[in-house]
Amino acid sequence: MNLTELLEATARRWPQKLAIVEDGVVLSYGGLAQQVCELAQQIGSLNTGASSRIGLAFPNGIAYVALTFALWRLNVVVVPVPSDCPEEEIAEIGVAMQLSGMLTPKPRGASVAVAPDCYFTKLNPSKPPDNHGLNLAFIRFTSGTTSARKGVALSHETIRDRILSANKAFRITADDTVIWCLPMAHHFLITVVLYIEVGATIVLARHVTAKPFLEAVNRWKGTVLYAAPFHFSMWARDYSAVQIPSVRLAISTTCALPQDVANDFFKRFNLVLAQGLGVIELGLVALNTPAPGGRWNSVGRGAGDFQVRVVNPDAEGCGELAVRGPGIFDAYVAPWVSREEVLCDGWFYTGDIGRIDEDGFLFLLSRKTAVINLAGRKVFPEEIEAVINRYPAVGESRVYGQLHPHLGETVEAEVVLSSPDAKLDTIHAFCREHLASYKIPTRFTIVAALPRTPVTGKIRRAAPVA
Repeated sequence: MNLTELLEATARRWPQKLAIVEDGVVLSYGGLAQQVCELAQQIGSLNTGASSRIGLAFPNGIAYVALTFALWRLNVVVVPVPSDCPEEEIAEIGVAMQLSGMLTPKPRGASVAVAPDCYFTKLNPSKPPDNHGLNLAFIRFTSGTTSARKGVALSHETIRDRILSANKAFRITADDTVIWCLPMAHHFLITVVLYIEVGATIVLARHVTAKPFLEAVNRWKGTVLYAAPFHFSMWARDYSAVQIPSVRLAISTTCALPQDVANDFFKRFNLVLAQGLGVIELGLVALNTPAPGGRWNSVGRGAGDFQVRVVNPDAEGCGELAVRGPGIFDAYVAPWVSREEVLCDGWFYTGDIGRIDEDGFLFLLSRKTAVINLAGRKVFPEEIEAVINRYPAVGESRVYGQLHPHLGETVEAEVVLSSPDAKLDTIHAFCREHLASYKIPTRFTIVAALPRTPVTGKIRRAAPVA
């Protein structure tokens, strides 16, 4: 099975139907399928090799979608790389993932033009990657269950299974027009691939501020909004008289939905926000449908064919959440750990603490892992600490997530200086050289010592109490 079969089937059924809109450029499903074929031919001429892994460092756009499907057509494994990654991080991902090449919108070193504004840079992994006989389609970095940075490997079959399950909850059809604004490097499989499988239209919103975004919704008669809480908060604060009557489903994802955002959005547009819980290892785990019965802070019931349970609940019913269902990831990469080695009797332990009420609604209470969720992007503290600790005047550091009402969390850091003459602005400048912009701490605090656990001496991950 290959996911390009989904696009080809849709293109055969509706060749003239609108597939993607970007900055006034309109592409039909027939046109998208043709573009994928042409790109696959160009990339294939570079002898990339089936089952090789290629990094895709592109911003949102038609090119991102077409290149992903073109690589899949060649049986290449796609490794998404955020487009704002610095060269140092791109090189690190290339080595860890054993990439054979990288596709970028601008030339990098000895790159070759594949298409307008598309360049291929050949890389030389130390040895060919071992996909362990799996029909892999996609590898993306995540925290896993331990907060250690690793790749999550997904096969074509796994992705197909999870989008079929997800759409039992979303109910997206060919009649829908989705207004898209999340980063494709972080959100693609159970959204964009699903939309293409059912023949929906995807409108890529270049501007997410209220006025141009709402105008785009009405211009294209958008029916589905899929965005982060801070997007919905921004749109709810629009004081014009513009309404969006064509929207039937508005889904908040990436982090917990604050009740005031849900209330404000409902008051402004008379639309109830549906909160979803997606996990890269699992897909769409839960969805709070547009009739949550006042449970604004719930992520809903198990979505599609997923089951969720609380393991070893305490007296109040709180415990670690375990999930099972279709489309569970195939393996962790670097190091390779198979799905069978991770699951416990078919259940995936998420590392999150939660409870389930008498009606089956799931509530997330806290995180066992240290991963920071910044407006839909996963940020790993250890990665940032490794950079900060390289600065000559820093003895050690601690990075943590500080709760934010609309972004979910922001990145902050505490540092212990080894030189009293060090300046925080120079540490901040050092981070700008070596980290993607969204990973740079918004606040640095100098401390005499880092908080540690009394028994093991490990660094405490919780944000300091104000």
